[in-house]
Amino acid sequence: MALPTDLPSPITPAQIRAGRGLLKWTQGVLASRAAVSVVTLNMIESDQVAPRAKTLTSIRTVLEGEGIRFIGSESEGFGVVMRPRARPEEPVPSETPKKATSRSMRAAG
Repeated sequence: MALPTDLPSPITPAQIRAGRGLLKWTQGVLASRAAVSVVTLNMIESDQVAPRAKTLTSIRTVLEGEGIRFIGSESEGFGVVMRPRARPEEPVPSETPKKATSRSMRAAG
């Protein structure tokens, strides 16, 4: 039976730390968003435990959702890049401008 080739490559503890660093996130932020405990994330990042595939998928999904891309291979080395964020759309001017209120009107009403 052939293994599927569309599976993402595993991510390393260093890549998780680097991705978090690019986002300027604490372990607490990533742990919360990935629905894992801070202790678990700390153990994964410090290579103290072999994480479950589901846990790594959750961490990967959160980081990739924020623009982090995991790159590299065993022979080339591993790394991360951060995709530029899309510019927010220009705010749409409101159709009805707000009326200016004088100070005396605000104080009185």
